[in-house]
Amino acid sequence: MDDLLETAAAAARAGGAILRSMRDRFGPVRTKSSSADLVTDADVAAGVAACTAIAERFEGARFLVEEPEVYERAGVATGAIGFGDVWVIDPLDGTTSFVHGYPCYSTSVALVRGDQPVCGAVYNAAADELFTAQAGHGAWLDGSRLAVSVVERLEESLLITGFPYDRGRPFDVQMRVFGRIARVAHGIRRDGSAAVDCCHVAAGRADGFWEFELKPWDLAAGALVLREAGAVVTGTDGSPWTASTPGIVAAGPHLHLALLEAVLEAQR
Repeated sequence: MDDLLETAAAAARAGGAILRSMRDRFGPVRTKSSSADLVTDADVAAGVAACTAIAERFEGARFLVEEPEVYERAGVATGAIGFGDVWVIDPLDGTTSFVHGYPCYSTSVALVRGDQPVCGAVYNAAADELFTAQAGHGAWLDGSRLAVSVVERLEESLLITGFPYDRGRPFDVQMRVFGRIARVAHGIRRDGSAAVDCCHVAAGRADGFWEFELKPWDLAAGALVLREAGAVVTGTDGSPWTASTPGIVAAGPHLHLALLEAVLEAQR
């Protein structure tokens, strides 16, 4: 395994190990942007563990982490998308699920160069599964190569989505899209970790994924896993996906256009 990918995997596992150890003792639950946007001591502790695993291997590494407390506690430097190499980390993707004991939460780690991830790892801590990908070298689940499904029609698909913390207009837009697609698809799942959602599609467990209002740390690793498994990945407006794109539509090459058209139609 390449040193960078090995480091991403080690960092994701380090963060995930903290999550597994703190499942029943995550401390007080705090809120951020809204009453639905939660953070716990486990988010911060997992972030420190992930950053430390990288900083010990790469002196001077820069980071973009969801929880700002992590920078000082881990003693690492901040970075930004578009300015050299930056390690983009979501220490606990799926905090709401974690708090409620719902088994879908992960640590997501990616190295982003410019505006594209070059390697990434998603550790599905609840299921003890490690997804990895490196640009141009495929996507893997614990040593087995991944490939997206060959489903061609929404009417034959199982899809995944998530809902924005902003319960105003962004939520209304998502509900229109959800209603449009739910009328035709086999089903729609919502587990609360965008990183894991990406990996489920990459593994062929579901056929497509869309979501609005996401951050770089939500998608940087998962989007690369998707691409390397053969998915078409765009923004919700159909534009090419980058690490700064605030949404995603992803599916196998036979289904992506139909899913994107449904998302676009419902937004009009």
